[in-house]
Amino acid sequence: MRALLPVLTSLFELRRRPVRRVLLKQIYFTGNEAALIMLLIGFALGGIVVSQLHDQYGQSREAAMRLLAVLSFRELTPLTVGLVLIARSSSAVASELASMRVHGEIRSLMRFGIDPIGYLILPRLLGMTLAATFLGFLLALSAQLGGAVFSYGTDVAYQLLQLDRILTPVMVGVCLAKSALFGFAAALVACLVGLRAKPYVTEIPKASSRAVVRGLVLVFLLDLLWAVVA
Repeated sequence: MRALLPVLTSLFELRRRPVRRVLLKQIYFTGNEAALIMLLIGFALGGIVVSQLHDQYGQSREAAMRLLAVLSFRELTPLTVGLVLIARSSSAVASELASMRVHGEIRSLMRFGIDPIGYLILPRLLGMTLAATFLGFLLALSAQLGGAVFSYGTDVAYQLLQLDRILTPVMVGVCLAKSALFGFAAALVACLVGLRAKPYVTEIPKASSRAVVRGLVLVFLLDLLWAVVA
């Protein structure tokens, strides 16, 4: 919690245009550039789950689609989003901050009176959290699309219009909340690792590796905690 206090107190920095620009860039890098990847992963994931449920376990097509919705919105989608963000964005954020620390850029910002927390950390935390929420919803919908295509073939359009009979507000809320939580956790670990890197060039790749490993551990622990509490 102590690591979050400086971030919370720097929320007012969002009123500054340079900070908002960094936030938008982070959302674009984490969310927009990963959208196609999430669509492909979700489509494949939906097809795999439905084919296994239908062919291996004898579930009807409708039952398979219902189980897919429960699995994807409650568990598979948030976890997949967390893993992709850790592999793709956390390593980049950690290496970028570590490089800035090695080359003295963070000290230069402080000399000019610029708060590194408000300018560097806050936009990355908010950007990855918002992007993870969007990507989680996108991945879950693409998983339903993939499952419907593998289950119904040419009748897929009609079946997609019936999603309101399968999805519930609670399922969608859980998907968005867990995706946001995992995105925030991945961003927080990456920022902490990058800022705590030693001022040596060899620390840059080490920071990237640490961000990935520690992010994976934290996301799985949070997922376990969520399952136990829920």
